[in-house]
Amino acid sequence: MRLHQLIALVLVSLTVGAAAADSQSSAQMPHCAAKCEQSTLARNATPCSATDTACLCADEQYQSNLVACIKSNCTVREGLIAKRLRFRGCGIPKHEGYPVADPATIAPLVLATLLFVIRIAAKFMGLGGGWASDDYTIIAAYVRITRTTKRERLLNALQVLAVAIFALNAAMVRYGFSHHMWDIVPLDNITHAYKLFYAYVILYKIEISLAKISVCLFLLRIFRSNSFRYITYIMMGINVAIALAWVFGDAFRCSPIHLAWTGWMKAEPGTCINFSASTAANAIVNIVVDATMVTIPIFEVMKLSLTWRKKLGVALMFASGLVLTIIGILRVVVLYDHHRFNNDPTVTLAPVNHWSTIEVQITIVCACLPISRAMLVRFFPRLAGASDGQSYPYQTGKTNRPTGGSRAPGSQIAKTVEYSVDYSASRPQQRDSGGSDSMVQLVDIGPRSHE
Repeated sequence: MRLHQLIALVLVSLTVGAAAADSQSSAQMPHCAAKCEQSTLARNATPCSATDTACLCADEQYQSNLVACIKSNCTVREGLIAKRLRFRGCGIPKHEGYPVADPATIAPLVLATLLFVIRIAAKFMGLGGGWASDDYTIIAAYVRITRTTKRERLLNALQVLAVAIFALNAAMVRYGFSHHMWDIVPLDNITHAYKLFYAYVILYKIEISLAKISVCLFLLRIFRSNSFRYITYIMMGINVAIALAWVFGDAFRCSPIHLAWTGWMKAEPGTCINFSASTAANAIVNIVVDATMVTIPIFEVMKLSLTWRKKLGVALMFASGLVLTIIGILRVVVLYDHHRFNNDPTVTLAPVNHWSTIEVQITIVCACLPISRAMLVRFFPRLAGASDGQSYPYQTGKTNRPTGGSRAPGSQIAKTVEYSVDYSASRPQQRDSGGSDSMVQLVDIGPRSHE
C-alpha cells in the first residue's frame, strides 16, 4: 500500500471514530440534564407522571422549568444535546433546511459563468472597445488573482470568486447551516460552519463591491456628460467605502477574533457586535446604491436621439440591475422574518446566505450584460434592427472620422459607425450612419474620436 493511501486511510479512520464517539455521547442524556428532569419532577411542578411522555411534552410549565434548570446547570453543548433528545422523544421532527445542491443557487451560477465567458471571449474578439479597467475589476471579482501569466490566469478562470462563494454556502449547508443548532451532529460541525461563514461574509462584501465598481467603470466609458461622470465617481467612492467599512467590520466583529466561530459555546469571555443589525444596515445601504446605479444611466439614455424601440432596449438592459434591488429587499425581509430565531443563528442566517449567494451571481450577470449584447449583435445582427440578411456588420474600432449625427443633441455618448459587407458584391458598401438601420453600440472609442 502506498504511503499517501495509508495516510488517507488513517485520517478517515480517525474521523469516523471521532464522529462515532461524538454520536454515541450525543445519544445519551447529559448527567446535568437528567438531574434537572428528576428535580423538576420532584418539585411536583407537573400533574403528569414520570412515565407519561406525551403529557410531559404537552405541559408548558414543566418544559419551561426544565429549560431554565438546564441553562443554569449545563454547558451549551450539554444543553443542545439535551434539547435534541427531548425534541426527538416528544416526536418533534427535525427541521429540514436547504439542500446542499440547491437548484435556486445553481441556475444563476451557470448563467453568470456563461455570460462571464461570453464577456471575455468578446474582449479577445475586439468587441466592446477591447480591454479596459472595468474588465480587470470584473475579473478580480470573478477570478482568483494569482501571480501567473495571462494564459495561466485564463486557465484558472474556473476558480472564480462567485464559485467560491457558492461552494462556501454549499459547505455551510453540509455542516449544518439551515438546521437547528441542536440538530447538528457532531456539534463540532457548528464550529466548522462558522469558520466557513466567516470567510463567506468577507468574500461576499468584496465581490459585491468589485462588481459594482466594474459597472461604474463601464458607464464612464460610455457616457461623457460631466454631471453623470461626477455622480459615477461618487458612486465608486461609496462602493469602496462600503467594502472597506464592512470587510473590516466583519473581520474584526469579535474580540478576540476567534469568537466569530467559537463564541456559540460561550466557553470564554469576549464581545461581538450585533451581526444581524450590521447585516441589515449593509443590505439597506446596498439597496440605495443599487437603485441609484440603475437610475442614472437610464436618465442618460433617455436623452439620446434614438427610436423609442432602441431606447427601451438599452434602458431595459440597465434596468435589469433592479433585480439586485429586489434581492436586497428580500434579504432584509427574510432577516426580519427570521429574527424570532435570534438564539438559533444557523437557522436565522441560512436564508440570508441563500439570497446573498443568488445576489452574487446576478451581480456578475448585470456586469456582463452590455458586452454580451454586443456579442449577440455581432452574430445575430437582426437583434439590433439590421434588415439586410445578406450583409454582415462588423465594428471598425479605428474609425475616427466625424459623421453626421455622431452625437445626439443633448447627450454625451459615443456613437460608432458600422459597415455592412455584401459578400455577393465586389466591394463593401457603407451604410448611411443617419439611416434607420444604423446601429448604436455602447462601446469604447479612444479619446481622440470625441475631439
